[in-house]
Amino acid sequence: MTVGKNSWSILKWLHISLQFSDGPKQKEHDVIEMFELGADIITGTEAGEDVLWNLIVKYAEEFGYRVKRYRSNFICIKKEIIKRGSWTSGGVTVEDKEKVFGPGHDSAFPWVGFTHRTPGIGEIFIAAGHYPTKGRRPGDPNYLVNKKYAGKVSDWAVEKGKGTALAFYAGDQNMPDDRSDTFFGGPLTSIWDELGKHQNTGHGNIDIVASYNHDGRVTALSVRACNDREWFMHSDHFPVIARYRIKHLEDKPTI
Repeated sequence: MTVGKNSWSILKWLHISLQFSDGPKQKEHDVIEMFELGADIITGTEAGEDVLWNLIVKYAEEFGYRVKRYRSNFICIKKEIIKRGSWTSGGVTVEDKEKVFGPGHDSAFPWVGFTHRTPGIGEIFIAAGHYPTKGRRPGDPNYLVNKKYAGKVSDWAVEKGKGTALAFYAGDQNMPDDRSDTFFGGPLTSIWDELGKHQNTGHGNIDIVASYNHDGRVTALSVRACNDREWFMHSDHFPVIARYRIKHLEDKPTI
């Protein structure tokens, strides 16, 4: 962080699409690993069943995170960056399960909001999503579901990102970000697109972190997908590590 004129802070993010079908020891390994990294924000998927969710709750407490789950997606925020009394949360349902092609899809996303403890950053809102498969191209059975999903996420970002508030989204899009606009013209920008690089996240470039940067205070600094040689995880997706620079709302002298 810098102070004085044009001060800013760094926001460190981990997105990890977990795997519900792993065994208990594999799940525990991945959950411990994700918390040990120490990111400010952790987002992820496939935490709908009890074993994995209970592990997330257990280790979130141990490592000092506050958590929110809605259906199978989750968000973890470091307690030390949350201003006391500022936490809000909720969930958005996109489509009923019976209207989504294929088993196991849960078209919904959680969100959280809080005021960052660092003066000058202000309110931050985070959402975490998981598009269903078989929805990449027009005519695919879940294409219209994914388009609706993108619309719901966009509406949420515009609503929460009003004024000086910042809105971000992360998720398993199940659509390649390097070959398509997974927000279908919406106002969020993936960090892959912003930095002009698109790495394989295990099944192509489908796991993203994105910002709704309506006031120009958010700048992408770095992003990388960590394959199994760099950081071994049992999940079939590679973790995505991202860093954003947040310009402060105002500059105040410090001692």
